[in-house]
Amino acid sequence: MLDNARDKSWIVAAIFLVAVVLFGIRWSSGILNKGPVFDEKYITVPILNIINDGWSVKTAIDFEETKGPAMIWPYAYVGKIFGGTLNDLRLVSVWSSILALLVLSWIALRSDVSKYGFLLVAIGWLLLPYNIVFSEIVMGEVSFLLLSLLAVMAFLWGVEKQGTALQRIAGPMLYCLAVMAALHSRIHVVALTGAVCFTAFAILGIRSWPWWVASILAGLLRIPLWIRWDGLVSPDYQSLHGLGFRLESLSYLAAAMLPFIGVFVIEGWRVAKSKWFMVCSFLLGVSVVFVAMPDLFVPESIDFAHHNERFQGIVASVLLRCSSDAVVHQYLLALFAGLGLAGLAGLWHCRGKAMHAASITFWALLFGWMLYALTRGFVFDRFLLTWAFLLPIVYVRALPKFLLALQYVLLACIAMYLTANWL
Repeated sequence: MLDNARDKSWIVAAIFLVAVVLFGIRWSSGILNKGPVFDEKYITVPILNIINDGWSVKTAIDFEETKGPAMIWPYAYVGKIFGGTLNDLRLVSVWSSILALLVLSWIALRSDVSKYGFLLVAIGWLLLPYNIVFSEIVMGEVSFLLLSLLAVMAFLWGVEKQGTALQRIAGPMLYCLAVMAALHSRIHVVALTGAVCFTAFAILGIRSWPWWVASILAGLLRIPLWIRWDGLVSPDYQSLHGLGFRLESLSYLAAAMLPFIGVFVIEGWRVAKSKWFMVCSFLLGVSVVFVAMPDLFVPESIDFAHHNERFQGIVASVLLRCSSDAVVHQYLLALFAGLGLAGLAGLWHCRGKAMHAASITFWALLFGWMLYALTRGFVFDRFLLTWAFLLPIVYVRALPKFLLALQYVLLACIAMYLTANWL
């Protein structure tokens, strides 16, 4: 609920800011004159097949891609309305990001953000690593984040203290639908369901059972597609993503957390009554790298016939630019991983200031990180974005002004680099 018209005006201003930035980048960056970038050459194939050949079981279900129908179908349907070209499909991403910010603002309002805080949340949304780039091109993240935000929105609406009986019944149902859709986009939402269930238990105790049931039901509804594809992703891409056991994923993703939540090492240390959780988390991050160091070498081409291991993103790029020595890579990665997990522990200590948004983010990042020990295939820094989408609210609510400014400067530098590199 809006306390007054001023909050409503700030939310409108925040949405307008994001729209101006995204459309400004679209028209000024040169992306409209570029062919496929990032993974667009793969993702657009099934989308354009639907647009050009029509809807059928072959085009709409038996396509080959790592993303599911909940990503492919909206882009095909809305993209055709816009015109059906690559740039029209990119426009779907722009609008998805704007709509996602609208939902994020609703959540921010219920996290006691007010006045110009909504503008700061909007800036944080744009600056989350990779988000501004994915908002301009055809990738699976932005539409997935919109679905994830809708799931969190349904949860927060359903557990409101002054909520009605209708909210308590309809909330889990709407949450289940949103999670089901997100699961049919990508499986990363599994970590979010764990985060919601743990947060629900902290709020409601045993009365949180509807949220557990809704999460399980949404997961069961993904099984038919798993059976049809005989795996997590479509058959041609199962060499890139699948189930297995690999600690190297934990090493890399722990380090990849640093740009997202490294700032909470400082704030968490300042507010924590006991430092042991952060110290142990740092030592765990360092240890896992020395136990399982990922290979940062990236082959020039993708081998679809055999299982692949590839670790790429901001962290890998920084390490490779710093040195060509594998020993230096390991020590730097160990430092980054230690600080990344210490930042996660610091986020836990700061959760009281950001209400449910911080708890959901903490659990989602923790579960997402742990689940990757059970996977094989590609691991990218950008996977963390699928669990860190509430961080703009946490930044604004939990960080003092000087740390918020420091974090936004760091994220702005990363965003400018990625924008210049890809757009």
